[in-house]
Amino acid sequence: MRCWILYEKEDLEQNRFFAERLRDSGKDLGFDAEIVTTDKMDFDDPADVVVSRIRDSETLSQLEDLGSTVYNRSSVCRICNDKSYTYSFVRSIGVPILPFSFPDQPLPEGPPWVVKSCVGHGGTEVFKAESIEEAQRICEDLKDRKPIIQRLSSDPGRDLRIYVLGGRIIASVMRSSETDFRANFKLGGKAELVEPPQDAESIVKKIIPELMPDFIGIDFVFGDGKVYLNEIEDAVGTRMLYNLTDLDPARMYMEYIAHSKISL
Repeated sequence: MRCWILYEKEDLEQNRFFAERLRDSGKDLGFDAEIVTTDKMDFDDPADVVVSRIRDSETLSQLEDLGSTVYNRSSVCRICNDKSYTYSFVRSIGVPILPFSFPDQPLPEGPPWVVKSCVGHGGTEVFKAESIEEAQRICEDLKDRKPIIQRLSSDPGRDLRIYVLGGRIIASVMRSSETDFRANFKLGGKAELVEPPQDAESIVKKIIPELMPDFIGIDFVFGDGKVYLNEIEDAVGTRMLYNLTDLDPARMYMEYIAHSKISL
C-alpha cells in the first residue's frame, strides 16, 4: 500500500527527523512509504494513504476525492488551521475561549490584548498590544493574514498542550516562559510533563467525537482559575514529546494508521 508523508517544501528541512521517522516506521509496518512535498506530488497517481503535515485543506480535499485516505482529514485541517474556524467550531459545542473580535468590531476587554493571525502557527504571528493604536498598527501589519484581537489571559506566559492520538490522550505538557507572554517551546519556553487538569481533559473529550482527528495537539491558556481553549494544532509538533518522554509519536502514529487501514 502506497503512503505519502506529505510536507510543504519549506517545512520539510526543519521537520526532517519526524518526516523520516514517519517514513521508516511506515516501511517497517508494510507501507510503501515515501516523503513527498506538495510541489512534487502527482494528482494523477495519488497514494492510497496520505499522512498530512501540511495546512492546505483544499489540497487534502482533492486527494480525498481521488480516493486517498488522509490523516488528518481535510475537515480537521480546515478547522484547525484558521483560528476563526476553530473558535466558531468550539463555541458551537460549548467549549470556553477568551473573548475576541475582528478589526472592524468592538474590542474585547483590555488593554493589553493579544493580536494574532488566524492562519499563523508556532507563535510567530502573535503579538501583545498595550494600546488601541498599537492594536490597530499590528492589525494593519497582519491585514493579509486575517488578524484577530483577543483578551490577554490573566496568567500569561503559561499554557498547556494535550496531545491526542487515535482518540486518546497520550501526553500533556505545561509550557512556560519567564520572559514572554508566549510559552511556545520553539520560542524558548520551558516544558514539563504534567497530568492534565480535569476541566481541560473534559474539554478534550468533548472535542474528539465532534472533530474526529487522528493526531492533534489541543492548547489551553489559564485565567481566573479556569482553562480556556487557545488553539488546536493540526500538524502538531512533536519535539517536546521526544525531549520529555520515551514515546515515539511517529511510530505510534503509523501503527494507528496501519490498524485503521486494516479495520476498514
